[in-house]
Amino acid sequence: MAQIELKKYGTLDIDTRLTAMTFMTLQDEGVVDKDFLDKIVNATNGVEIPLRLKLNVLYAAYREANKVEYLSYEEFISSYQLDFIELNYVVGAAITKQDVSDFSGFANSLTKKIPKSEGSSGK
Repeated sequence: MAQIELKKYGTLDIDTRLTAMTFMTLQDEGVVDKDFLDKIVNATNGVEIPLRLKLNVLYAAYREANKVEYLSYEEFISSYQLDFIELNYVVGAAITKQDVSDFSGFANSLTKKIPKSEGSSGK
């Protein structure tokens, strides 16, 4: 299980292998709207994922790992210091149903395979 660090609350567990029940619970609580799952699925088709949706996925991963005792959405978000790399890894892992550590290792291996160019001629 992966962890993230919150400014006021320290290190907390997250689980990016999200269940439908977590989404339904968050929808019932009004944290996410009824189209949340559709937005995630459509975002995987090449559409940029908005920051708010990414933060909602992060909170869903937090709630997946903390089903009984948990911070409210407002407490969680107000203490999360934006880390775009971490946030993108969490979202990518959730979309692909992987643990963050597995996904980040995979993403890092892909990044290393991208050839480095000496510069672009602009043409």
